[in-house]
Amino acid sequence: MRIIRPLLFAIFCLLLFLSVFLAYHFYSDVAVTSEEVFREDEAEQSQRAAQNFINVIEETRGNYAARGAHAKGHACVKAYFEVEQSLSEELQHGVFSQPGQVFKSWIRFSNGASNLAKSHDAKKDSRGMAIKLINIDKANLQDKAGQGPGQQDFLMHNNPVFFSANIEDYNRLVESDNKILSFFNSPNPFKWRLRELTHVFDTLAKPPFSPLWDDYFSNTAYKLGPHNIKFNAQSCSAAPAEINPDLDNPDFLQQTMRAELAGSEACFKFRVQLQDTQKYMPIEDPSIEWKEDDSPYHDVATIRIPKQDIGDEEQKQFCEDLSFSPWHALNAHRPIGQLNRIRKQVYAASSKYRHNSNESRVPDSLDW
Repeated sequence: MRIIRPLLFAIFCLLLFLSVFLAYHFYSDVAVTSEEVFREDEAEQSQRAAQNFINVIEETRGNYAARGAHAKGHACVKAYFEVEQSLSEELQHGVFSQPGQVFKSWIRFSNGASNLAKSHDAKKDSRGMAIKLINIDKANLQDKAGQGPGQQDFLMHNNPVFFSANIEDYNRLVESDNKILSFFNSPNPFKWRLRELTHVFDTLAKPPFSPLWDDYFSNTAYKLGPHNIKFNAQSCSAAPAEINPDLDNPDFLQQTMRAELAGSEACFKFRVQLQDTQKYMPIEDPSIEWKEDDSPYHDVATIRIPKQDIGDEEQKQFCEDLSFSPWHALNAHRPIGQLNRIRKQVYAASSKYRHNSNESRVPDSLDW
């Protein structure tokens, strides 16, 4: 009997481990398809997410209502978005339809945290890169009336996957008082959201020495003409020989960027990854990474950030008044997947709420 009980306990632990292992690696009820799959409760979940976002803004605001996510901006930079000269015809859609074309743009680099007052650059966090191409022809935009001047936005953060598989998981996480326990909301280990939980820990990473040296990913899927894609900005900036950031300074990332751009330009390669429906590359679950072994990235543009002074207070405020959304997009770059679909209502509600709260407005002119 003394031997049987420990043996049974060991077998139980082994089975539990195997079930958790299998759940982490294989459990998913999302089919791989080239078409979007809509949830029956999507309108309800979208409304719920928009209210959650506004609640976050209200709970974390002081005298100023910041964004509900990526509240702290490090810098707002002027940049050129240069379409590749030798772009293959297969990829020539939307802003990439004319090889060699150059767009002016604004780029906002940020921390991911919602609480602006507590967003110290040395804390573990995600980092964001939001690109806004300007002077876009409004004839083929998704939202012609709602976004003012013609613009194409590309939103990314520095992890290839998102930490929620669907909009219900995301809402439950935002609403939960205990974020970790929200990933274990079922007695069935096969339904524990371990993959998503590991993405949380991966996302909350130590800061880069500079936002200009990091790589950024769309997480969610988009159209590129007839194709389904994800996109990525890969740094091609050279790190200086000597790195000595002041980690005690809560704004050291901005300091580092300001010093870098005062002396030299920076660059990123903008790349797209095409969905292959024969591989495990779903569009409705952004917690699943599209592996490069299954579909490599293709360079479609170079982002060139010229030398400039990013310390101007007026320019900083201009950038904070900007409104970014994946739905500021040409039809050829339409966002797809459930997380993107709810972002249309969430981002619009968030922008309206914070601008009204701050008695500010989205800038009428974006040119420089």
